[in-house]
Amino acid sequence: MDTTTTTNSFSGSSIPFKYEKYLGPLLFESYAMDMAKRVKETSPSKILEIACGTGRVTNQLLKELPNAQITATDINSAMLNLAKDIVKDHKNVTWEIVDAMSLPFGDEYFDCITVQFGVMFYQDKIKAHKEAFRVLKKGGTYIFNSWNKMEENRVIHLVKELMEEYFPADPPSFYNLPFSYFESVIITAELEEGGFDDIETSLVKANGYSKDSDSAATGLLEGAPIYGSIIEKDKDLLPEIINKLSGKLADLYGKENLSVPLQAIVTTAKKK
Repeated sequence: MDTTTTTNSFSGSSIPFKYEKYLGPLLFESYAMDMAKRVKETSPSKILEIACGTGRVTNQLLKELPNAQITATDINSAMLNLAKDIVKDHKNVTWEIVDAMSLPFGDEYFDCITVQFGVMFYQDKIKAHKEAFRVLKKGGTYIFNSWNKMEENRVIHLVKELMEEYFPADPPSFYNLPFSYFESVIITAELEEGGFDDIETSLVKANGYSKDSDSAATGLLEGAPIYGSIIEKDKDLLPEIINKLSGKLADLYGKENLSVPLQAIVTTAKKK
């Protein structure tokens, strides 16, 4: 996670844990597996992972590339500390608190840079892309994913609809930000300004999973900064909203063993 505001919002006492426990399998694990396979195809020796969160991509990279050196970074210390606890094999991993817009690494150091659902939070995407370009070796690859539009990710759109129902005057809008960076023309233009060429974007569909609709609803509302917004507006409403969201999820995907369709954009760029 990579803005100061978002970092602070993700740092509540319970948010990182619930983010990992509930949102990890629901939103992130399938794409982490996909990302690690894409990184493996570049045959890297040194990998920089930006916005590593709770370490789901890190774990998959260790499985796919057990001999690679991984520098796993995040600007959020609470997330990074949880990742250190979750990732069992630390032999080839270095952990650092890092801002993507000011990377503390030398020029042309990494073979591959990967970012899972973090680019959307950059305060200055072009500056961050320039930094990635600087620390990437010639011939290296920059790979990141970002969510497709919210309307194509129904599980999130349900949250938006509920927020508008319960708080019509000023609905909590956290999810608007991570679901705002999906237009290939804009992504390509910003990467080109950052120095990259040979840019490809592709739509990748996957399925997220949850053991039951209550867990999914809890993660969506308590495992992200939207939790703080709801609490500020009316903390007594939270159990009711969770219960209502759980019911809507159960209607769509079942009460138990949910399989939820997701869509994201995967972007690859080369440094020639």
